Formats: sequence, C-alpha cells, structure tokens
Amino acid sequence: MLARYYRKTGFVVACQDEATFGLLPNIVRGWARKGSKPVMMQHPQHKYTNVMGARSKRAFVFVFCKKKNQRTFVAFLTKLCRRWGRVCLFIDSAPWHKGELLRKFLSTHRKTFRLIRFPKYSPELNPIESCWKPAREEVGNRLIHSLATLKYHLKSVFENQTLLPKMFKYLSD
Repeated sequence: MLARYYRKTGFVVACQDEATFGLLPNIVRGWARKGSKPVMMQHPQHKYTNVMGARSKRAFVFVFCKKKNQRTFVAFLTKLCRRWGRVCLFIDSAPWHKGELLRKFLSTHRKTFRLIRFPKYSPELNPIESCWKPAREEVGNRLIHSLATLKYHLKSVFENQTLLPKMFKYLSD
C-alpha cells in the first residue's frame, strides 16, 4: 500500500542491499561423470569487492566499492537520484545506513528521496537478496585470478535482466 502511494506520486520504488564477492573459491553444485572424482583448481586470495545494488520493478542499478560505509552509501544514493529522479528506497538496518552524512543528504533531498526501513532481521522481505544468487552461481566453480575478472563476470549477470528474479508482488502492484 505504501509502495502504491509513492508510485502514484511519481516516485520510483526500489529496494537496496549490499553483497561481498571475493576471490576465495566458491564451490557450487555441478555435474560430473559417475565414478569420477572432479577436481577444482584453486588460487585462493583474500581480495574482495563489495556491490551496492538497488532493484526497482524494471531496473537494477549497482556499483562496485571497496568499503561499505556512509560515504559510499551516500554516493550510491546520489547516483540513484541522478538516474531515477524521485526515489522511495527500502533499506535494511545496516550500520552505514545511519549517521550524520546520511541525515545531511536526506535533508537536502527532502522532496525527491524517501528511505523506508525493513524490520530488523528480516532479509526475506527484501527482494534484492535473491539477486545475489545468480551472481554467486556465475562465479562458482571458476578459477578467477583478479578482481577485474570477477567484476566482469558479476557485471554480465547484473546487466542481464532475464537472469535476475522478479520483484515481489507486494512491491510491484
């Protein structure tokens, strides 16, 4: 009902979340010949990238960032404002979703930006959570040597709308 109200007033309704992807081996289910012993090559490195994403009914906007903090979150919100204009964004209660930088951003974008928080400890309500699964499957069972290659594979999944799940019905009415 709240999403419908904001949509009628010209806001783009979207959900936001973050995920971390690294160069550590990601083993997923696969196929092998019966009786064989499949081997996965590994080159583990403790390098990673974070992805901040927002999913609306028709689009998925994402950025890669090194850290998840208020500064990167506000930069991501600025990108959403430039892309969508008026935004009603559903967020979780992560620590970087609170603070002085965010308050300043919201006070300067009072007419064009609304933040609504999901209840604490309820990731099942956030439809963007299911957008990370196809990306994890894409990089699973692969030998990836660099962050640039990892970002290339992630970008190919995030830009392909057919691979990403649809929004939950309660946000797309």
